[in-house]
Amino acid sequence: MTHWDEILKKSEQLYWGLLGCRLIASEQDYITIGLTATPQHLNHMHIVHGGVQMSMMDQVMGMLSMAIQDGQPCVTTNMNTHFVESMKEGELFATARILHLAGRTVTLQAEVSNAEGTIGAISTATFIATRK
Repeated sequence: MTHWDEILKKSEQLYWGLLGCRLIASEQDYITIGLTATPQHLNHMHIVHGGVQMSMMDQVMGMLSMAIQDGQPCVTTNMNTHFVESMKEGELFATARILHLAGRTVTLQAEVSNAEGTIGAISTATFIATRK
C-alpha cells in the first residue's frame, strides 16, 4: 500500500469521503482529484455549490502541500477564490500546482474544471506545515 493509499483509506470516513473525492493523478509538481457532482452537490439554482468547488481546491492544495513538506500535516492560512463559470452535474476535476515554497509555508494555485475542460473556479492559497 502506497503512502497515498493509506491516507485516502483513512480519509474515506472524513470530509474527503463525504464529498466523494478520488485521487486522479499525483506527480511531483501537481496533484489532480476528481468528484462526480450529483444532486447533493448542487445549490437551489441546480449548479454545483461554490463550497463544493472550494472544498475540492482546498483538499487538493492541502494534499500537494503535505507532499512537498515530506508528509507533514499542513493547514490552510488563507484562500482566495474566483468563480468564473457555473458547473453542472457530472465529472469535476481539481488540480493544484505550487507557486512558492519558503520553509514551512507553501503558496499554491488550484482550479476546478469539468470533463470538457471548462474552468469553474480558480483559487490561490497559503498553507503552513504544522510543527513536528
